[in-house]
Amino acid sequence: MEIRKINPENLAAPIANYHHVAVIPRDAELVVLSGQIGNDKNGDLPTDIESQFVNALENIRAILHSEGVDLKNLFKINLWLTEDLDKAFFSERWNEFHGGYPPTTTKAFVSALARPEIKIEIEAWAAK
Repeated sequence: MEIRKINPENLAAPIANYHHVAVIPRDAELVVLSGQIGNDKNGDLPTDIESQFVNALENIRAILHSEGVDLKNLFKINLWLTEDLDKAFFSERWNEFHGGYPPTTTKAFVSALARPEIKIEIEAWAAK
């Protein structure tokens, strides 16, 4: 199964490292994750957004692994942040995470998440 990730030629290129469109094959099974916060596998939540970001990505990776889904099959990410991340830090960790196969992506800033200490939540969709 191959998910086609494309940037149509009839519109401007993405403003960051993502694709505008993901086309999922008809026979794919969808794997939809709840928003993942930045706690570690022991449930501890760091106070800084950078560590929370890294942990949330690792949580997504672990869930997809448990379902036998390759990160290449991740086709949609929504990032909800209460504060900004350093651009270089974000780009480095983001590129490491998707390994050259960036999904369609939405990044938004919100005033608050489920609890005041949560600074990032990442929702993910994949196919297998």
